[in-house]
Amino acid sequence: MELEVTWLGEHGPTVVMVHGSLNDGSVAWLAQVPLAERWRLVIPNRRGYGKSPPTSRVDIAMDAADVAELLGAGSHLVGTSMGGVVAGHAAAIAPDKVLSLTLIEPPAFVNAADVPIVAETGRSMEEHWRTSGGLAPGDFIPGFLTALGIKIALPSPLPPGVIIAARNLMTEEPWACSIPAAEIARAKFPKAVVSGTSCASLEAICDRLAEQMPGSIRRTFPGAGHAVQRIGTAFNEFLEGFLASARS
Repeated sequence: MELEVTWLGEHGPTVVMVHGSLNDGSVAWLAQVPLAERWRLVIPNRRGYGKSPPTSRVDIAMDAADVAELLGAGSHLVGTSMGGVVAGHAAAIAPDKVLSLTLIEPPAFVNAADVPIVAETGRSMEEHWRTSGGLAPGDFIPGFLTALGIKIALPSPLPPGVIIAARNLMTEEPWACSIPAAEIARAKFPKAVVSGTSCASLEAICDRLAEQMPGSIRRTFPGAGHAVQRIGTAFNEFLEGFLASARS
């Protein structure tokens, strides 16, 4: 395994946590570090992030294969944002190694392409990618957030890690992303779909994914924002309860 991976905790079942596009694992899952008292946390940096191998283009299939390798004999799997798309594909690759799957606002636009707000947001994002080829990575982010319909206060100047992450983001195509929900639905492991009510299109996508995976837990944290896990305690309590119920 070539990825940079942080291992936290020595007790309990393993939880593999996959970060999204605009930060690496250490930032995305900082609020979950206390869980290491009771769970073994495996936090990889996807290719192009941290000290993992660089990449000229984000490859969801390759990322998913990397994550599937980390599942070992059996692990819980949690993914946020584009990391949720990666986690969904990893779960489809190795369903026998997944103890549970938690998806946090994955941009699986194709899964809900028939929903008007999802289709409109997808077109806005595609247009932003098409017209912003000459922008520096840091200048690309505001237009991306506008197209997605999310308001986030960005630090100025942007940290170097965010600039690198933005460069990776520019190689993605969120409007063309999907999660193999039918394959996941056939798997026996418990599923949860989580959102923070910050983006209408992502709420619609999460609703649709829950429908496409019957029996899934659908949980919202009003006002939590896109990276729901960053709220800390409330999310951690939900996650631990879900993991514990999956374990039983």
